[in-house]
Amino acid sequence: MLRIKNIHKEYRTGTLVQKALDGVSLSFRENEFVAVLGPSGSGKTTLLNIIGGLDHCDSGELIIDGVPTEKYKSRDWDAYRNHSVGFIFQSYNLIPHQTLRSNVELAMTLAGTGRSERRARAEEELEKVGLKDQMHKKPLQLSGGQMQRVAIARALVNQPTIVLADEPTGALDSETGEQVMQLLSEVAKDHLVIMVTHNPELAERYATRIIRGHQRADRFRLSCAEGRRAPEKAFHVLPDCAGFVGF
Repeated sequence: MLRIKNIHKEYRTGTLVQKALDGVSLSFRENEFVAVLGPSGSGKTTLLNIIGGLDHCDSGELIIDGVPTEKYKSRDWDAYRNHSVGFIFQSYNLIPHQTLRSNVELAMTLAGTGRSERRARAEEELEKVGLKDQMHKKPLQLSGGQMQRVAIARALVNQPTIVLADEPTGALDSETGEQVMQLLSEVAKDHLVIMVTHNPELAERYATRIIRGHQRADRFRLSCAEGRRAPEKAFHVLPDCAGFVGF
């Protein structure tokens, strides 16, 4: 479904060069829940942003459904982000003066969906996360867990095949974090979910595959660990997966 091959990414500030990704190769399949673990500032979000089309690698390939993206134009990336990928952020990124329904509708507005369909689909997704009866409220009237559930509804409303979650439980207490993880686990039954997290306990409990970064001297290396609930044949990792300098 999705592959990255020999991805390199570095950031330059004057003469300082910070390598984030160094020859990373991974493959992902449909309907799996992948957790990426690693220290803060090590490049995990860079990986997520490249997969989501929010950033681009310096070299290497991102292959989507067997099609390389090296010749993608701006409109191709726009279509990919709007229709194939849903994003969930630690800070929710909800618009405070808009209702919950309007926040969920926004993703469809950017995709060009008509008004009546936007409203119906937004209400449907809010019902799935248990918040349809509060759809006229504003985000600041909700708890953190409820706001994250709205963010999940917004991520799913365009019916993407890939859901990218950047520290989705980072701002939540442990009980609420468990609830969000249970919801993402359900989402992964019908989507590829790739989640960046600092919480190894939640990753072990819910992910079907775990990718870990290990610090070694001045660099990090990637290892790929099977989740507790997934047999080895349930996923494929390219042989050169040990390619993160940082992730």
